[in-house]
Amino acid sequence: MDADFSLETQIEKQGTPVGVLSLLSLSPARFAKNYFYAGTTDPVHCLRVELEYGGARILPGHRSLFVGEGARKVRRDRDAEKTLLALLDLPQLQKLTKVYHWIDASDPRSHWKTCASQQEWLTFVEQMPILLEPQGWRIEMDPSFELAVHSPDSWYVDLEETAGGTFAAKVGFELSNRRINILPFLLERLRGGKPLDFLLLDDGRRVVIPRERIELLTASLLELFDKEAVTGDGGSIEIPWVRAMELAKFQALEDFKSKLPVALKEKAERLALVTAAPKVRKPRTLKAELRDYQREGLNWLQLLREAGFGAVLADDMGLGKTVQALAHILVEKSAGRVDAPCLIVAPTSVLYNWEAETKKFAPSLNILVSHGSDRADHFEDFAKYDLIVTSYPLLARDGEELLKHRFHLLILDEAQFIRNHRTIAARVVRLFDAHQRIALTGTPLENNLDELWSLFSFVMPGLLGSHGVFRKLFRVPIEKAGHPVARRVLARRIAPFVLRRTKDEVATELPPKTEMIQRIELTVAQKELYETVRAASEDQVREAVKIKGLARSHIIVLDALLKMRQVCCHPQLLKLEAAKGVVESAKLDALREMLNEMIPEGRRVLIFSQFTSMLKLIEAMLNEQGVDFVKITGSTKDRKTPVADFQASKIPVFLISLKAGGTGLNLTAADTVIHFDPWWNPAAESQATDRAYRIGQDKPVFVYKFIASGTVEETILAMQEKKKDLIGGLLDDQKEALSKWGEEDLMDLFKPLGQGA
Repeated sequence: MDADFSLETQIEKQGTPVGVLSLLSLSPARFAKNYFYAGTTDPVHCLRVELEYGGARILPGHRSLFVGEGARKVRRDRDAEKTLLALLDLPQLQKLTKVYHWIDASDPRSHWKTCASQQEWLTFVEQMPILLEPQGWRIEMDPSFELAVHSPDSWYVDLEETAGGTFAAKVGFELSNRRINILPFLLERLRGGKPLDFLLLDDGRRVVIPRERIELLTASLLELFDKEAVTGDGGSIEIPWVRAMELAKFQALEDFKSKLPVALKEKAERLALVTAAPKVRKPRTLKAELRDYQREGLNWLQLLREAGFGAVLADDMGLGKTVQALAHILVEKSAGRVDAPCLIVAPTSVLYNWEAETKKFAPSLNILVSHGSDRADHFEDFAKYDLIVTSYPLLARDGEELLKHRFHLLILDEAQFIRNHRTIAARVVRLFDAHQRIALTGTPLENNLDELWSLFSFVMPGLLGSHGVFRKLFRVPIEKAGHPVARRVLARRIAPFVLRRTKDEVATELPPKTEMIQRIELTVAQKELYETVRAASEDQVREAVKIKGLARSHIIVLDALLKMRQVCCHPQLLKLEAAKGVVESAKLDALREMLNEMIPEGRRVLIFSQFTSMLKLIEAMLNEQGVDFVKITGSTKDRKTPVADFQASKIPVFLISLKAGGTGLNLTAADTVIHFDPWWNPAAESQATDRAYRIGQDKPVFVYKFIASGTVEETILAMQEKKKDLIGGLLDDQKEALSKWGEEDLMDLFKPLGQGA
């Protein structure tokens, strides 16, 4: 107890201590005089540790029980003091205090600590307040302290449009009404310089830069690595307008002051609405009911069109990307904005799908399929049409002519066809002049990130930088090192321009079963063979009907139709000398493309064909592709094993003969059914489809019917639509179906190629 303490002294109750850290700098001479150390010629930065009670301070090692002067004293709280001092030894502070050493607690000099390096002091000054002040400590800096740091008053982003249509960007902070451009310091950090925790200004002040702010800026300015993007003095960075949009988001932060061109600011505001795009009225001329997610897709496409952006509609296969695109075109037309044709580029196998879907859902659109030997006759007439459809292979031959035209919308269907940016198709589509570019694809990324770059080099040129910079900043860090920051930056950058919904996400919006017609254009060799067989068959059938009558000519008719349908599937099915040299099959190629897209998505596929020989050819293709499969035909004895393996999700593909597996199987593991060739009896097709679509199925089922365009297959399909009473669910086989037909119906089956529908 202190000697001057008496019972008469007024003593307050036990007080609550506050820890005080005082920082100051001592000259070498003063330090040597006061602390008997003469080994330095530089200022010494010091830290004093004290405990404060009601304005009165005491050193932690002092033995007094009370703090204060005269008649006013406060009893010390030893336990609270120990708690405060223990915080200096917490694990998160050990790196900060590792250079300090405690000497004898009775020696006042023990409460002065020196730091080994200036950088460690700077780190201490930056982090100690954050860690200690919430725990009851106060940090004080003496005017002598040479390492005092300041915090920015606010931050800014300035964007000025250049003559070349790009933007010169400057980023920095304001301090005492002075603007400091931070880009040169960011450059040093990004290029491997010292960590940017503090900036030393030319007036001697040190400014602390919060690490989270550095990460935000460097993540948004990764292209600083691109030396060509930075001006010579490092004062600004030149970026395309699509990248300037990303910097515009900083204006939403409280402490950011942004100077943005009005047009850019407006675009940024629109882009902020992508997750809740304004609703657009469904066009009256659209002959289809849009599901909720399809309406959202239309709203999104319209929002991006208004802002002048491209779009990647990446919905899962079967969710109606074509219908959404047609609705988008119809909205544009009804609004009077279409002043040039819309161009669709698609795989050859789906060209006539677009024609059929357009006539079905958007009959008010005047469509031209630019395909075939006479397509050049229509190049000068493009302006007469609302919609021009061409194929990827034709871009190499027709590119020069197509590039002479301007298009309102340029839509790539199955846009993964340009995943290799070096192909002619990928290079040509990037040259087109169009108000908006749209990519439709269920697989925007299959093998590597280069495919994503190729897609966006078409949709939004400049968004991902040059190919070399993209590989350096994104592909290599993400694919080789799994860099999380690069992955987040890339995802955030493309997010507004990609809309992807999977079947699982929108399952409640889907009907239990969705049927789609997949029209496929035969190869040139197939067409020639088909015409040869058709012409010969037509003469033979006409002669037979003339002599025997229709009722007694079934065998001849069915044999003729069989040969024509075999050509549609694969010429190798046809046992004719003329077919031996034709090894191409457009349907088999289309199936290969479809499976290459479906299997990586985890789809489980049933493939039906009435021709067991066709299943063998498909089997050979699957073996070549390395795809596992099981099969059931009439010769299969063990049906349980392949079914069990498929139901256990061990196998992605099930090949099934229509007659052998069309009934009696429960295959609810499947979510996709492909009818490789159409069956005379639609009931038989329905029964086959019901192997997947039955009680116990918990996934939407997608049914694809492969139809060779302009052939007997399309004629049968058209007849089913026009004369449903002729081919109904009660028909058992071909003979009964044909018995319902008249001679005029029959001869429709033998129309020349291209007149089948």
